[in-house]
Amino acid sequence: MNILFEAALQESNNPSHNMSTTDNSQSIAPELTDADVLRVWNACRFVKMGWFSAQEAMTFMDLFFENMAPLSPVLTDFFAAHKNQYYLVTQEPMLCYTILMISSRYHTLPGVGGYSRSFFIHHRLWQHCQHLLLRITLGQEKISKAKTRTIGSVEALLLMSEWHPRALQFPPETDGWDSDFLMTHQDIRDPPSLNEDIPVSSRWREDVVEPTKRFERMSWMVLNSALALAHELGVFDSTARLARQDDLVGLDAERYLEYLEVRRQRLPSLLFTFINALSSRIGCTSPMPSDVGISMPETRTSLQSIDRDWLLFMNAWIELMKLTSSVTDTLFPLMNVSSLTGSSDTFIPVLERKQVLLASWQQRYLNISDSSFPFTDTLFIEYQHLRILTNSIGMQRIVQRVLQNQTQPRSRRDSVIDYSFIERARQLNMTAREYGFIEEVIDGCCQTLDKITLLGESLHFSPMRILFRTISASIFLMKALALGVRNSKLQEALQILDRTIATLQDSNQDDVHLKSRYAALLQVQVTRLRESLVSSYSGIGNDLLSPDSFGNMSAMDLRGFSDVTMNDWLSLPLDPSMAPFGSAEGDFGVRLDGVDLDLDFLWQLPP
Repeated sequence: MNILFEAALQESNNPSHNMSTTDNSQSIAPELTDADVLRVWNACRFVKMGWFSAQEAMTFMDLFFENMAPLSPVLTDFFAAHKNQYYLVTQEPMLCYTILMISSRYHTLPGVGGYSRSFFIHHRLWQHCQHLLLRITLGQEKISKAKTRTIGSVEALLLMSEWHPRALQFPPETDGWDSDFLMTHQDIRDPPSLNEDIPVSSRWREDVVEPTKRFERMSWMVLNSALALAHELGVFDSTARLARQDDLVGLDAERYLEYLEVRRQRLPSLLFTFINALSSRIGCTSPMPSDVGISMPETRTSLQSIDRDWLLFMNAWIELMKLTSSVTDTLFPLMNVSSLTGSSDTFIPVLERKQVLLASWQQRYLNISDSSFPFTDTLFIEYQHLRILTNSIGMQRIVQRVLQNQTQPRSRRDSVIDYSFIERARQLNMTAREYGFIEEVIDGCCQTLDKITLLGESLHFSPMRILFRTISASIFLMKALALGVRNSKLQEALQILDRTIATLQDSNQDDVHLKSRYAALLQVQVTRLRESLVSSYSGIGNDLLSPDSFGNMSAMDLRGFSDVTMNDWLSLPLDPSMAPFGSAEGDFGVRLDGVDLDLDFLWQLPP
C-alpha cells in the first residue's frame, strides 16, 4: 500500500499532470521550486480551507494573465510575475479574489470532478467578493494590512464590469414581496407599467433581456462605487501621491509602490471610458461628463516598462467616448424635433458633420495602427458601434416619417412617391441620401460581426462588452435588412450572421453563458428573417409597378436608385419595432445598444 501512496504523492506533485485547463487554454505550471511563493499562497485562507491548492490558485492566476488580462486595459502585468503575488495576497484581497473568481469561471480544473470543482470555487469566491463589496460600500474596514479601500479594489470593480459572475445569469435566490403571491393580477391602484413590461417572447426575455439587465445594473452600481472610492483615494487629484507604507521595505517593496502610483494615474482615464461607455449603452446620465478634464499617466517616470501603447489606446478611446456623448446629446433631441416637424434642414447637416468627425477619428487612430497594436480589435469594434449608432439615428427618422405619412390625410402626404406604391415598396419613399444611412448601418454591422468571427479562441475569454456589441450589431443589422435591401447584399449579410452564430456556439463556455443562449435565439431570428424575405422576393415578381409609375418622383429622389430593379428589392411590412431605438412614441434614451424589447417584427413572423 505504501507504494501506491508514494506513487499518488508523486503524481500530485507533478505540475505537468496536476494542472491544466480546458481545451481553450494552455496550462502554465507554477514555479514549484520557489518555496516562498508557495508559502504565500498556502497562507491564503481559502487554500487552508481546502477550496483549492496553492498550485491551483497560482495556475488560475497564470491563466488569467495569459488569456484574459490582455483583452482588457485595466491591469498591468505586474502581478503576472509570481514574485510580485506576495503583495496581491497580503495587500489587495479584493483584487486577488476577484481575479480568482473570474478565472475559475473561464478555466476548468483537470481530473475527476474538475468542472464541478471549478463551479464550486467560482460560486464561493463570488460570495466572498460580495462580502468584500459590502464592506467597501458600508465603510467597514478591518484593522489589518490587507485593506479593501485600495487602488486594487477600484481595479477589481472595473474587472467585475468586464467579466460577470455566473450567478447573474439567474434571478436572485430570494426575490419578490409577499403580496406577489396574493395579488398576481394588475390592480387599479398599482402604478402604470413601465416600458420593460411590454410583452415579448418569453425565451428572449428570460435568456437575453433579463440577464443583460442584471449585468448592466450590477456594472452600473459597481462602477459608481469604484468612482466614489477613487475620489476617496485621491485618484483625481493631480498633485496627490500615495502615502508611504512603513511595513513595506526593501527593493521589491519600492518597485511595488512605484507601480502602485502608475496604477493610480491610470485610473481616471479607465473610469471615464468604462462609465461613459456603459451610461451611453443603458441611457443613464454619466457621473463623469465628457467635458471634464481627464489626466493621463505621466510620461516621465523612472519605470522603464511604462506602456506607451496603452497611453495611445486610452487617448483614442477617450476621444471616441467624447464623440459618442456628442452624438447622443446633439442628435437625439434634433431627431425628435425633426420627426415632429417633418423638416430635415437642421437634422441631416448635423448628422453629416458627426460623420465627418467620426471619419477623422478613424483616419487618426485606426488607419495608422497595425495588427500588433494592442486593443486594435477593441478600437475597431467601438468605432463601428458608434458608426452604427450615428447612422441608426438617421434610420430612425426615416421610419418615423413614413409612419407619420401613412397616418396623415392623403392631401398632406409627401409627394415624393405615389402613396399606392408605398403599400408594396414603402422603403423607396426616401432620398438616396437617406438610404445611405441604412447602407452605412448594414456595412458597419457586417464589419463588426465579421471581426467577431475572426477573434477565434480569444472570443471565449473576451469581456462581456464585446458580446454586447455583437448583440447590438446583429439586432441593428436585422432591423436595417427588414427596412429594405438589395438581394445581393441580403445574401452577404445573412452569411455573416450564420458565421457569427457558428462562432458564438463554437465554445467550451458553460451552457448558461449569455453567449450560447443568444446564439440559439439569434439562429431562430435569422431563420425567420431569411424565410420571410425570400418569400416576399418570390411573391412580388411581376406584381410590382414599373418605374414609369413614379411620374411624381423628383429626379433627385431617384438618384442612387437607378441601379436597383424592383425585382432586386426586398423588405418586410413596416412595423414600428423596426425603428432602431423603438417606436416613435418611446423614450429614445432608454437603450442605445439594441438589446431592447422592440423585436416584435421578428417574433410575429411565421416560424
